[in-house]
Amino acid sequence: MKAKIDIGPKIRKVRLKKGLKLKDVARETGLSVSLISKVENNNTSPSLSTLIKLSNFLGMDAGYILGGSEKKKISVVCHKEDRKVWTSDDYKIHFELLNPSLRNKRFEVVQARLKRFEVPSERYTHEGDEFGMVLKGEIKVELGDEVHVLKEGDSIYFKSTVPHVIYGVDPEGSEVLWVNSPPIKIV
Repeated sequence: MKAKIDIGPKIRKVRLKKGLKLKDVARETGLSVSLISKVENNNTSPSLSTLIKLSNFLGMDAGYILGGSEKKKISVVCHKEDRKVWTSDDYKIHFELLNPSLRNKRFEVVQARLKRFEVPSERYTHEGDEFGMVLKGEIKVELGDEVHVLKEGDSIYFKSTVPHVIYGVDPEGSEVLWVNSPPIKIV
């Protein structure tokens, strides 16, 4: 059984360790002080975009934010029951990190289950490249001015600096394998 990850206190710990106030983080990330406070107190499940902004600004390692120890021995095998998981209520996405740790890694591999939902209003960008493959169902990838419909067995590769959004469109739900290089440090 997978435990829910207690993300908020870890974000607060790193913010305070860096001597930052909520308003400092808000100013640099474009997020509201209220939202950051709610995330830190586990009063809301942050969206993917929010987690990316916070983890990138604070320089947080995904293994740490998702329940690992910064001093934990890095292993090569990641057993299914040991995967780090994160679920966003906002976007109806469930992530499982397939890398045992992202420390000193050049990429992250995520298996995600996507429920059908409306197009997110916010697109996101970050450094690097992405590769995705649909394992089950159907998804849409909006990439710049392009819209791609991907079905089971289809894959896509793109530069992450292009504004993009990925969402499920299959009423039965979808499952994807996603690779980010370098890791975006949220899952």
